[in-house]
Amino acid sequence: MLSRIFVIVLFVPFLLWIFLKGDVMFLVFTMVIIGVSLHEFYKMLKDKGFQVANRIGMGLGLFLPLAIYFQQNSKNIFSFLRLKFFQQINFDMGGFIVFALMLIAFRQILKVKIQGAMAEIAYTLFGIIYVSYFFSYILLIKYEFPNGNVIVAMTFILIWACDISAYLVGKFIGGKIFKQRLAPKISPNKSIEGAIAGILGVFLVISFFDKIYLFIANFVCSITLISKTCSLDYNYIAISGWQAFLLALGIGVFAELGDLVESKIKRELEIKDSGNLLLGHGGFLDRFDSALFVLPIVYVFMKYVAHM
Repeated sequence: MLSRIFVIVLFVPFLLWIFLKGDVMFLVFTMVIIGVSLHEFYKMLKDKGFQVANRIGMGLGLFLPLAIYFQQNSKNIFSFLRLKFFQQINFDMGGFIVFALMLIAFRQILKVKIQGAMAEIAYTLFGIIYVSYFFSYILLIKYEFPNGNVIVAMTFILIWACDISAYLVGKFIGGKIFKQRLAPKISPNKSIEGAIAGILGVFLVISFFDKIYLFIANFVCSITLISKTCSLDYNYIAISGWQAFLLALGIGVFAELGDLVESKIKRELEIKDSGNLLLGHGGFLDRFDSALFVLPIVYVFMKYVAHM
């Protein structure tokens, strides 16, 4: 219990500081989460005897956030280096998946072994899409929207609000209103009451997000060690009532879905945690499974719904 509290007290302010500081540290954070989570995913499979091209998968998975970062910053980077041709870079995430599949398939052609070839291609590519592709939306959110770093912070704060609301309500009244569990074979402790509470918790936090964010930002930036690197330049995120409910519904549903997908993977592989780097919190994939599904949803919402 103490180890879990220690990780929360240490990790959450550090995470918010990265969102406030942004840029290179933000890229490093993204690559660390993707790299460790993808390593955990491939290791889970290999430990159970599944064939995975983990080296090429790790290489492609870590290349993706780098490519997105250089695309978003290509004008500044390459104008400084006086390489005008590269300023025309237009990276396509869909094209990256096509390239990844071709490269993994080409590697299989060079291998003598035939048995398990399709499974190896599928598991390797799934890891790249599931971990690297999904989590890389964090960079698109940061660089494509005004106040992108704040939107990223909002996303994680809302995920935490969903988790905490669902846990507390599920613990005290879970199963008392709805006898049927949310997904009894995958995660027996998850209740429908908790899932509903998660959505309501997200909606409540969205409604007061600007005040909550400024309070947290001021607190984090007041810490002497990081105060010089914090930035509080902030334009309020205006989300109307119906938009707030729609976003809360999306985050509530897809946060649960992300958690359940990883839980089902672990059920099949018969393991408890993806890793043990975070003391009592398991592995990185355990902590960021909800974010993998929520980040693309927030990106789509901010791009197509928020300004309607």
